[in-house]
Amino acid sequence: MKLTVCAYVIFLLFSIACKKEVKDDLSINQIESLMKIFPESPSSKDEIKLVIYDDCAYNTLSKNKRTGKIIDIEKQFNSMMKWPCVQRNDTIPIGKLPEGTYTVNYKLLDISTQVTQPIAFSTSFDLVVSR
Repeated sequence: MKLTVCAYVIFLLFSIACKKEVKDDLSINQIESLMKIFPESPSSKDEIKLVIYDDCAYNTLSKNKRTGKIIDIEKQFNSMMKWPCVQRNDTIPIGKLPEGTYTVNYKLLDISTQVTQPIAFSTSFDLVVSR
């Protein structure tokens, strides 16, 4: 009995340790479940916002920059801190934009000195602003 329980516990720990979530190839529907632009069809008169659903409270905004038609948004965290993920929705203001099509680049970076892959999550999508 002890051997069966030990084997089950080792299997459970191994399966949890080997689980890796890959979010690089997300579909439009998956991205929309993680984040959304408000208002849905923005015009040049609207204050535009990016809402990130179920974001960990310890993820802090480190960059919100527009260069021409490119909008770069970065958030960061430190995985060495081992903080629990308290989920909340985060609203990032983008502001009023002139008419056009913009590319929004979003990155979540792990600033820990012990990680080999600092980009925890990255995605890009188009934002169309009407007149």
